[in-house]
Amino acid sequence: MANEPIDLADLIKYFIKQKMLFLKSILLFIALGLLIILLTRNHYQSTIKFIAQSNSSSGASGLMKQLGGLSGLNLGGLSGGAEDGLSPSIYQEVIYSYPFLWKLSKEEIQLSTDPGNKVKVGAFVETYRRPSLSSLIKKYTIRLPSTLSGSNEVELDFVNEMQDSSIFVKRELVPVFNEFKKILTLESDPNSGAISLVVESVDPEASAQIAAEVFQLLSQFVIKNKTEKAEQNLEFVQKQYDEAKKNFYDTQSELASFRDRNQNLSFSTGRAAEERLVAEFNIASNLYTNLAVQLDQAKIKVQEDIPVLTVINPPVVSYQTSKPNIPLILAICVFLGFVSGFVWALVNYLKIYLS
Repeated sequence: MANEPIDLADLIKYFIKQKMLFLKSILLFIALGLLIILLTRNHYQSTIKFIAQSNSSSGASGLMKQLGGLSGLNLGGLSGGAEDGLSPSIYQEVIYSYPFLWKLSKEEIQLSTDPGNKVKVGAFVETYRRPSLSSLIKKYTIRLPSTLSGSNEVELDFVNEMQDSSIFVKRELVPVFNEFKKILTLESDPNSGAISLVVESVDPEASAQIAAEVFQLLSQFVIKNKTEKAEQNLEFVQKQYDEAKKNFYDTQSELASFRDRNQNLSFSTGRAAEERLVAEFNIASNLYTNLAVQLDQAKIKVQEDIPVLTVINPPVVSYQTSKPNIPLILAICVFLGFVSGFVWALVNYLKIYLS
């Protein structure tokens, strides 16, 4: 019989007879899926959708040009140019950076299970994170004595301030930051420009609050990054303006005092001294006027450069579980059960066929 070709109709009949095998296999995998569902903690998602906008306007730019025109200045570097702000495409790298996650860890949220108390976001993530398989193996093998004695426990401090350089040497913070990367997701729509920040955790209220905190910290980071150059320029112009103002008042007072003392000048030396003071006064006056215009333009530039992250959909508390995905898990289990039953029945048929 081994040399005869397999009869497809006979094979189908055999599969039909083995329907109980298929059923047992499917039920076994469904039981496995139910076990996975029971062991998986419920997770809840909260999403905040926003768009990044620039605060620059044609009105502000036009006012700056008018101010420059009044003094005869051409300050194109202050009144326009290429956009050098932070691109929305790099926002995810920002929220995944260790300094950003450290700031987020220090923020406080309120849990639905304990509404009376507030906890640090970092402490919440550390409490509910699931340790990796490798860390569990190390904990109960080579680190078993330390685990039993409790000396291996390291209490994380999310209260005291820490320099950015110190964050990178705190090895105990790395698992917490890696867990943040699992619960924070940033998605952007290239067509509409909308950005969605999705937070998924074991507490529905915590997810919404963490989403709001991440958005707030991201807004602060973007504004600081975009306006830093303009604020440095404003500080420099303000310093020059203060010096020019003082010099203008000093030369003005000196010229007025000289004229009061010498009202009827008849000597050439006196007239030469007056002309020199008038020239110094005119230079100080022009410099003072020009710097006053530059100062106004620098102030407008700071306001113009402030980016705005406009919220389209705020984060809401959703009690609909995102994990475990029960329909998907059961569908996969049914499929795997059918495939397993098919393979097992085919192996049995081939054993009979080859014997």
